[in-house]
Amino acid sequence: MRTLDESMLADDEEQDRPVVDFLRATPGRIAVLAVFLVAAVLTVGVAASTMESSRQRQLETLRSHTEPLADAAQRIYGALSSANTTAATAFLAGGVEPREVRERYDAAIGEASAGLVTASNGVSPNDIPSLTLLTDLSNQLAVYTGMMATARATNRGGRPIGVGYLSESSALLQQAILPDAERLYRTQAHTVTASGRSAGTPWVLIAGAALVVGLLVVAQVFLARRSHRRLNPGLVVASVLMTVLAVWLAVAGLVVTQAVSSARTEGSEPLESAVMARILVQQARADEILGLLKRGSDPLSDIRFEQRTTDVGRILDKLPVNGAPDALRSWKESHAEARRMLGSGNYAGAVAIAREGGQQHSTAQFGRLDEALGGDIARLRDRQRDGITRAYEALSALPAGAAAISVLAALAVAAGVAPRLSEYH
Repeated sequence: MRTLDESMLADDEEQDRPVVDFLRATPGRIAVLAVFLVAAVLTVGVAASTMESSRQRQLETLRSHTEPLADAAQRIYGALSSANTTAATAFLAGGVEPREVRERYDAAIGEASAGLVTASNGVSPNDIPSLTLLTDLSNQLAVYTGMMATARATNRGGRPIGVGYLSESSALLQQAILPDAERLYRTQAHTVTASGRSAGTPWVLIAGAALVVGLLVVAQVFLARRSHRRLNPGLVVASVLMTVLAVWLAVAGLVVTQAVSSARTEGSEPLESAVMARILVQQARADEILGLLKRGSDPLSDIRFEQRTTDVGRILDKLPVNGAPDALRSWKESHAEARRMLGSGNYAGAVAIAREGGQQHSTAQFGRLDEALGGDIARLRDRQRDGITRAYEALSALPAGAAAISVLAALAVAAGVAPRLSEYH
């Protein structure tokens, strides 16, 4: 008698798996491949659009906010030094200072005050150290101008104690105000440099776009074997579009990197040196004049003059500025001649060398040096801004372009795979 072999019975659960069976079959594999490719294309496109948009905003902030703030800090620093130098120069005239000297002093104080307002409006509320420095500078500037007003009024009255007030106000400036101004400038200048360095080439995005192109090529090979057709027009179009995106990302990244690097090496880094040189020149001029006004009784003025002009010379050895080395050398020679006259008791002759505008006198050589450094500062700032602007413009169309390319590539994938799937119905 035959018995029923239960192993021959059909398994209802094994037969009722349409989804699994579909995914195991060629149409299911093609469908999964299409979904994966569309997701990969859109992911790269969205990531590229988001990241490049963020980099563009960062460069715009650098161009319209951070760099102008650093320039305002530099102008505060320079204007304060210029005001002190100009005020000291006025004392060489004795009594009432010349009108042009008084106007230069007022203009320098006004520029410093305007720079403080600009910087205060530009500093982020979260930047507590910079806000503290600005508050200290504003308070100290009020004290300095008050002391200087007393010194000038006393000098106009013909009282020798005016030089003492001048010396005290100059000490306040050089020992308290200028160090704060320098810290503010260096903080903002370093922020400019750091912001530029962070805007490099997006290698991760480029690698992601290249990987998607490779996946599209593999998908074409897979479909060619299944459908016995050499090319899939939709996948070819998607491959071309993603290749364009990868190349665009690479070219834009290299342009941004080169522009930012140029802004740093040909702009911000030498600019900082030029600013430091000009401040040292202003301080050395104030030391020169204070030494004369004290009639050689303050050897520290001569020591500081030599130290600061030596530091300027070292900077100029690395930072070529047309006419600056020659002006510095002539100025030091004029200063040495004035010191010889002062040492021999010829105070009037020493003052004449330091004050008069003849070509071989200190005033003319100091003016040449200061003007050369000021022009170099303006030129270097223009280079810095040009580099930042080039980097910003290189990304102008990339965020929208990346999004558009990824959407078109996704549609091309769908259009290329759909006919192959319809062949299995």
